[in-house]
Amino acid sequence: MTLEILDWHDGDLLAKPVFDKLNELVAAGVPESKILGVTINTDEESDTDLWCPKYGIPFEITGNVVVVHTHKTRKAPPDFAAAFVTADTRADLNGVVKHTLEVSKVSFASIDAAVEATGMESGGMSPIGLPADWPLLVDQHILTIPKLYLGSGIRPSKLVVDSSIFADIPGVQFVSALGKPRG
Repeated sequence: MTLEILDWHDGDLLAKPVFDKLNELVAAGVPESKILGVTINTDEESDTDLWCPKYGIPFEITGNVVVVHTHKTRKAPPDFAAAFVTADTRADLNGVVKHTLEVSKVSFASIDAAVEATGMESGGMSPIGLPADWPLLVDQHILTIPKLYLGSGIRPSKLVVDSSIFADIPGVQFVSALGKPRG
């Protein structure tokens, strides 16, 4: 099945934080050509493991974001952070993420907490549009993908970008080997 890439400008197929961040990037001078558009899918197909095979999109050019809680010390209150890797890998939370952020503990944020903090839907989270004060770790090799499919902030669509856009997002930290091959 072929995916049609649609215009992103009306915002109907993007969560508000994602739409706002894209407009902010364009207003700051990021070439609009780095935002390729959005695709439509059913809510049930939003899971990457279902979406990629259905539309023939390789896991290697599809991204997943993981929202985590970090703790400076075991008893410290949690802070949010996010890790963005391609779908053929899993974020190395207790290795690379923990050491890069220099924290003593990393755990998955609860779905409810992540949804409330981001204004995005579970199963559609996007690394673009996350709160600006969160650390966002991006696997270094993502920068080599000219057509990257990722969450749009809502389940029934995917955002399509030239991955070089991540170099234009303030605060992104590129990390080598952030994702480990899926077993």
